[in-house]
Amino acid sequence: MTESVYSFDKSAMEKLSKALSYDPYLDKELLPDMPKEFEDKKYMAEHPEMEEKKKEMEKRIEEAKEKLKNDKSLNVIFTRQEYSLREGGAFGLDPEKCYLYLKANDDFIARAEERLKSEYDSFAKVDAETSQKVIKAIHDEEDKANAGFGAIFG
Repeated sequence: MTESVYSFDKSAMEKLSKALSYDPYLDKELLPDMPKEFEDKKYMAEHPEMEEKKKEMEKRIEEAKEKLKNDKSLNVIFTRQEYSLREGGAFGLDPEKCYLYLKANDDFIARAEERLKSEYDSFAKVDAETSQKVIKAIHDEEDKANAGFGAIFG
């Protein structure tokens, strides 16, 4: 797994936070659920007029799945990776910036960088010194959290 750190203008933080937490496979507008009554054989036998609506819904769901499968940017799903988004001041860095720590495989990192570059004008991969500072702070925080859980469950 590769650990990478990126900076953005602080003004992008809200939009970026939403993008990081979005999973298109859980978006009911994009990928609707099949109504439960369509799966109920008794209901469908009692309501044969619903068969056409069921077929339309199956087609819509299949089309949505195909779109998801083929859309590169929709398949950059940060919620399935290890990441952290923080204001620069939290790391003793530029308070007008926010920093994204991302730990993922190289293929995902490449696709994520491509997407982030295209969506955020202020996207920049940070220098090695800044990267190490952010990574160390994230690891230290994780270690403290793990030690706290150890004390609780001792």
